[in-house]
Amino acid sequence: MDDRTLDSTLLYLIRSRMVDDYPTQIGQCLDVITDQDLWWRPDEKSNALGNILLHLIGSNRLYVGYGVGARALERDRAAEFTARGNPGRAAVVTAWDETVHMMRQVFDSLQPSQMMETTDRTGKVTTIASILLHASHHTAAHLGQVVWITKMRHPGALDEVWIRTRDRLASARKS
Repeated sequence: MDDRTLDSTLLYLIRSRMVDDYPTQIGQCLDVITDQDLWWRPDEKSNALGNILLHLIGSNRLYVGYGVGARALERDRAAEFTARGNPGRAAVVTAWDETVHMMRQVFDSLQPSQMMETTDRTGKVTTIASILLHASHHTAAHLGQVVWITKMRHPGALDEVWIRTRDRLASARKS
């Protein structure tokens, strides 16, 4: 496999995870959680779904939006973890949807040839590929937490979430 093919494949795979798979799975969780679920936590030192989602919004705005797409950055990382009971579910869903839309725009503007370009916008000199891999892995890790908390709060609501995501995406592509 040559570098051009590798860059193209890597960009395709990360994009599909970040703007299709992960948002669909998070959306399935957001479909069943309530305002109360959003801010439930097993203990005061643990993060609620709301904190995790605010953190994913902020992180993806930093890495994908600013780091790769050179978009304006609005982020208060500390507030992502100190929020308690506010914003409400509708505001979090809107912010998540806007972040996914922004990521889609950034990915749509990227060319495979840019994957090995370097930038220092995330605080150190690194490649676009490295930033995107970090963002994808970070989102996947927190997605697992979102799914786990949703399953704990609503037993049976997300059985086979991974299979349903694949099926939902396949059916959307046919339409």
